[in-house]
Amino acid sequence: MKRLLLAAALLVAATTPAAAEPRKITLEEAIDLATQGNIQIELGKETVIAGEAKVRGTKKLRLPTLGIAGNVLLWNEPIEIAFAPGAPPETLREQVTMSFEVNVAQPITAAILLGTLLDAQKAEVSASRAELDVTRLDVAYQTAQAYLQVLQLKTLQEIAQSSITQLEANLKQATALKEAGILFDVDLLRIEAQLAAVRQQMLEAENGAETARRGLALLVGLPDGTDLELASVDTTPPPLPWTEDDAVARARQQRPEVRAADARITQAEQGVKLVKGEYLPMLNAIGNYTHTEGQGAFAIEDSAFVGLALDWNLWDWGNRRGKLDEAKAYTRIARKSRDFLDDQVALDVRSKWLAATTQRKTLDVAESGLKAAEEAHRLQNVRFAEGAGTTTDVIDAESEVARARSQATIARYQYLISWMALVRAVGELPDMPRSK
Repeated sequence: MKRLLLAAALLVAATTPAAAEPRKITLEEAIDLATQGNIQIELGKETVIAGEAKVRGTKKLRLPTLGIAGNVLLWNEPIEIAFAPGAPPETLREQVTMSFEVNVAQPITAAILLGTLLDAQKAEVSASRAELDVTRLDVAYQTAQAYLQVLQLKTLQEIAQSSITQLEANLKQATALKEAGILFDVDLLRIEAQLAAVRQQMLEAENGAETARRGLALLVGLPDGTDLELASVDTTPPPLPWTEDDAVARARQQRPEVRAADARITQAEQGVKLVKGEYLPMLNAIGNYTHTEGQGAFAIEDSAFVGLALDWNLWDWGNRRGKLDEAKAYTRIARKSRDFLDDQVALDVRSKWLAATTQRKTLDVAESGLKAAEEAHRLQNVRFAEGAGTTTDVIDAESEVARARSQATIARYQYLISWMALVRAVGELPDMPRSK
């Protein structure tokens, strides 16, 4: 019987799927995953591919075009006619006819305008590439921000657990003091109430960390339900890489948004030239070979010609003028948008630089307050152990040190996020702190 039970247990163990191991991931890996599989980036890549394909197709317009046309027709009856009384009839058209022709055309005027069209299309591709870089930077920053927020919540969870451990020790000590007649039931109840409150905070931090972790998994493109184990990062506050004015100057030079705006100006300017080209006569060199059958004895079976074809729209009631005004308006829009972008970039960088600077000062204040709170907490625990302190003093000291630890943790991670936001505003991918 025991052997049967053992065999059954082994069988159940073998058929029960093992719990999936959490996927370990570093900050650098998370950014790589996000920038490779993000749907917005994939769409941006396809836009660039489409633009490059359009450029390749336009280049082929320099070459002559070759076209073939033909038909086979079955008529209700042939056409025959006798040219003299009693003479046999001549066939002017057989009941079945066939024609076949080959046309060759070499654009001349259009070839002159082809360079302008190519410049416009290449500018569009450049703008698409720059916009793709914008998306890549945004996704990288969002991923880094989400990653650090998960670690921040995890650290707050650890702080709550540390407070629980300390309060449990205090409760044990208070129980001993109560048995010695030094404390009363109300003192124990105060500690138990505080312990319950901190446990509630612990659960909230745990729930927040899990929610943030799942959001990060979605952001980097992992399947729903993927359990992530995040590697910690070095939270030593890195110094700001630039002064405020240096950061603005760098951003104006290398922000992909600036490159996109410059490309849009070029595209609009080439659009004006293309509309002006519509005023020119369209001249094409053409060639034709035609073969016909079934057209009768008087038809020429094979014929060919070469020549020039001219198409010149001399008057269109102002249609081209309207298109030209429209193209010029888009050019002015592109230029004004570019000028305004300079101011937007400067404001964005300066605000990010100020936020990072302020956050660094906040971190210094929070860490200074933490040192004072930890020392007060230590002294209060010594007094309580000696029976000189009250439970209210202990609870206040524990609450204060937990609050100071939380504030210091939040300030440290928020400075890293602000630092990364500044680097993004300058137009660079952050050189992330190394994962431990």
